[in-house]
Amino acid sequence: MATPNRPSLWREECVPRFMVESYPVGLTADELTAASDRAARVAEEFRLDGIDVRLIESTLVPAEESLFCIFEAPSREVVEEVATRAALPIERLIEAVDVGPRIGQP
Repeated sequence: MATPNRPSLWREECVPRFMVESYPVGLTADELTAASDRAARVAEEFRLDGIDVRLIESTLVPAEESLFCIFEAPSREVVEEVATRAALPIERLIEAVDVGPRIGQP
């Protein structure tokens, strides 16, 4: 817990974050980018239906044929459903915490 003189190392977040790791062998960078775009569109559809889920960031690592996507969502199950509907392969889905940087932020 943070004290007035010592800030917490962890940011307090309203919505949990989850990281999807995808290692779809044989897919091109364009195909992985398209999968990320689909996931963002599906998340938008969920929000229109009242489920607060967002694709925050996608990082493509072409040399490793891998894609890492960070979602904010109320549960792991919501992220699984978004990924399934977007045909985004999931190798691993884990909770993640944004720790910075905090430079220039109150």
